[in-house]
Amino acid sequence: MFDAAVTAACARYRSSGRVAYHFARGKLRGDPVYRAVLETGLVPNGGTLLDLGCGGGLLLALLAEVRHLGGPSPQLVGVETRPEAAAVARAALGTDAEIITADVRNRPLPAARAIVLFDVMSMMPAKDQDALLALLVDALEPGGLLLLREVDAAAGWRFRTVQLANRCKAFLLRTAGVHFHFRPREEWRRWLESAGLSVAWHPMGRGTPFANVLLVGRKAGLSPALDCASGANQPGALP
Repeated sequence: MFDAAVTAACARYRSSGRVAYHFARGKLRGDPVYRAVLETGLVPNGGTLLDLGCGGGLLLALLAEVRHLGGPSPQLVGVETRPEAAAVARAALGTDAEIITADVRNRPLPAARAIVLFDVMSMMPAKDQDALLALLVDALEPGGLLLLREVDAAAGWRFRTVQLANRCKAFLLRTAGVHFHFRPREEWRRWLESAGLSVAWHPMGRGTPFANVLLVGRKAGLSPALDCASGANQPGALP
């Protein structure tokens, strides 16, 4: 299902130009986090999935195609602070997802069965991270999942590679004033646990020079809405 969904998701970006199409193609096929989220049962089969800092909507486009192929079918909502990226997401997704242009730190969040942040949390100061985490946990339904892809600051040269890449990205996106706050993997884990989540982490740098990890936090409680298609919605179920 993954390969078919990626092909269809990439086709959604042709109307936004060759750069958008080839970026989507390279990212969805080359970044291991997309396959991991889809193939390990982390997508709820119903309810709302929030993608915060969704950019051009790549994850949402992939999940929309998975839904069309008979996979999990949550309501898809993306929030993106950059208007130009949000416009690309809207063009790609149409009525398959709601795209909101806003800063996630300044907007009330709806109740959600899963909340996703890829490479977002480290782009804000520690105090903003703490405040946003409290909002995320409040928004999660009982048993809900928080999927956080971040960087392991204890990973040596791989971490330094990420630092360089993020500075280049900030320059290109005209966000050079962003204050990055990275944490070692174990600090990320303890930080999420301090908010009441049970946490598992999984390496996401395979095939790349980056020190990425996927942290899966689960809020206490049971929710029938987290009956994911594969049944593997426990944080420890990832390989």
